[in-house]
Order: sequence, then C-alpha cells, then structure tokens
Amino acid sequence: STVLVVKNALRADSGRYSIKLTNSSGSVFSEADVVVLDKPSMPGGPLKPEEVRADHVDLSWKKPPDTGGHDLKGYVLEKMDMDTGRWVPAGEVGPNETKARVDGLTKGKKYKFRVKAVNKEGESEPLETGDEIVAKNPYDEPGKPSKPEIVDYDNTKVDLKWDKPASDGGRPILHYIVEKKDKLSSDWVEALKTDGDQCQATVADLKENSVMQFRVRAVNKAGVGEPSEPTENHIVKHRNLKP
Repeated sequence: STVLVVKNALRADSGRYSIKLTNSSGSVFSEADVVVLDKPSMPGGPLKPEEVRADHVDLSWKKPPDTGGHDLKGYVLEKMDMDTGRWVPAGEVGPNETKARVDGLTKGKKYKFRVKAVNKEGESEPLETGDEIVAKNPYDEPGKPSKPEIVDYDNTKVDLKWDKPASDGGRPILHYIVEKKDKLSSDWVEALKTDGDQCQATVADLKENSVMQFRVRAVNKAGVGEPSEPTENHIVKHRNLKP
C-alpha cells in the first residue's frame, strides 16, 4: 500500500484530493475527500454587553464560522479586572447558547471580557470585548434628603420630618433609613426604616436625658444614598413638664 502524508495540514487544506499513479503498465486515478480536524475558529463578533449592572453583565456573540470539523462542546468565558490585568474564568455555556451572564462584578471596577468556542480538539482563539466596561447601574443612588426637623418629642421619642432629595437618582425612592447617634459615641446606628417613601418618622425607645442627633438616607434600587445633614444635639426629655 502507498500512504501520502501532508505535513502541517491546516483546516483550509480540507477538500477533494486527486491522485494519479503511473508506471510502465499504465495509470491509476483515484479521488478522496479529506477533512482536516482542528479547534474551532473564533466565535463570531462582536462580543456585545447587552446589559450592564453594578454586579453583572449580560454578553452575546455569534457562533464560529467553522466548528473545526467536530460538534461544539460549548463556550468558556473569562473576565479581566483592569486593575489586575489577569484573565480569570467567568463561566461556561452549552453549544447552543450564544449569550451568558457574568456575575460577581464589583461596582465601579473596569473589566474586559472574552469568549472561546470549545470542541474535541480544544479551545478557539478568544473573541474580546472592545472597550473597557464599567460595572455600574444605569441609574444612581438618591441624593441627600434635607436636614431633618424635630417637630415633636418627649422623654422617650422624637418625631422627625424632612424633604425628599433633589434627585432620586433615576429610580423611585423605596424608603428612608433614619440613623441616630449618641453624643457619647462616634458611631451612627440605624434607628428605623420608613414604610415607603414617606418623609416623616418617629424614633422611639430613646434613653431619657441622653443627647442625640438624627440624620436620614434615601434608598432606591441602586442602593443607599448619602446621609442628610444631622440635626442639632437634642436632649431626650419631656417637652412640657408640669409645674
């Protein structure tokens, strides 16, 4: 038997080959279809960020134009935090998927992403996103509410009211967080959350004769906004003492 070896064959060398053998007795002609197996070609671009949020991104791409002669096994995704410059695994999807969500992003960080097609021979060259992608919501946290006003009080509670922020950040305000601070402490602690976006609240169970301050934060889908200016120091006591 005679063997014809084509060294360093490429995927592009696939096709129909014709062979003609000749000796003193005559000639023999034969044809054969040859398929060169290889890794897949790069997935079809672009690699598009369909939706970007503070903690995830949804990506889409197209199938590779050439699967390398094998069925695809799937796609692998990687991400790179631009601060580190290292590519790390970010997920896998099946061969029929051309979109994926990459979770675990850090708000405000800049990233790049890439996807590779996989078959029996290995992984393709990567398809990368173009520009850096900042992990952020398309809306922001609310602005600062106005400085709270103490409208009433007694020896265990205060009634507060305030005005909503000038900006809701592009999403409705869900509720407010009222914080309190004892004069003897440097820490602000949460006193309560309002029921909805009402701009008033009662802070109860205060220690009589303690000196307190209060401030307010607005909350929307993006998160918690910056705190308002605090009230002046307030002594927790009866408002009107009997003579």
